[in-house]
Amino acid sequence: MASVVIFILASLLCFLPLYLKVGVRGSNQFPFPKDLDKLVDDSIIDSHNALRTSEGTEVTLDCRNNATKKVMKNFLQATYRWIHNGMHLKFDEDRVLNLTGRVVFLEAKAGDSGSYLCQIEYAPFLMKTVAAFSLLVIPNNIFVQTYKYGARFCLQCNSDAIGHLYLYTSRNWIINDLYYALKKDVSAKSVEVDCIDFALSKMSGDWTCVTTQEYTKKQWSTAFYRIIVDDEPPFTAKLAIFLKDNILHLIVLMVGIVLFVVSYIVAKKKGKFARGPDGSIENAPLVPEPKL
Repeated sequence: MASVVIFILASLLCFLPLYLKVGVRGSNQFPFPKDLDKLVDDSIIDSHNALRTSEGTEVTLDCRNNATKKVMKNFLQATYRWIHNGMHLKFDEDRVLNLTGRVVFLEAKAGDSGSYLCQIEYAPFLMKTVAAFSLLVIPNNIFVQTYKYGARFCLQCNSDAIGHLYLYTSRNWIINDLYYALKKDVSAKSVEVDCIDFALSKMSGDWTCVTTQEYTKKQWSTAFYRIIVDDEPPFTAKLAIFLKDNILHLIVLMVGIVLFVVSYIVAKKKGKFARGPDGSIENAPLVPEPKL
């Protein structure tokens, strides 16, 4: 059995140089050629693939350009692959078509929103990212997320792919296309959710996550939510909310006050505190003066 395994491994090693020679057109360029690498990177920097559409429409992500065509020509066995929000994009013949260098959504859905990376596998397990896209699909029947006044909630933007490819990019949430929700922008590279610690009534509306590149002002939109925050409650209701949210702190405070009062009463009964000539405890002597 061991001899069979050794024979198979030896055969693979013998044919590996031939496979590499066929995989790279007319040369032994391996891994990725530097001049081609620069051509692809420059193409990414110059590009701005930001798409926005409505649910049910057809939309195409087209990765083919001068740089990708040269990559495919240089590596005969190269193949395209697509990453959606950090996961391999799933295709189906009824709705999501995988064409050469293109993805066609016959009927876009809200779940298709996010960031996309177009990659070329130019050799086994070796990838080169050649393009990035943002896609925002506005649903026809928008699901409304409702939060109570003062509640904490978090939203997922899915901007990290854009942030890793484009320098000096940050994200924020725009409410009703009027103003930003976060006081400070978040790095577009972050994969974490963005959280609002205290929901206000004025935050009700349509939230869109927008990534902006600082010096070019290019923008990519990757997420959409409709948020409703309940009206601000009256003072009594807010007091009830405060007591409910801080019940443990209030209990500890009350126990501390009770212990302090009890300790004070016990100490007073034991005569540790006597009143001074002016009647104040502060000026009272700690030890009774001896009688002469």
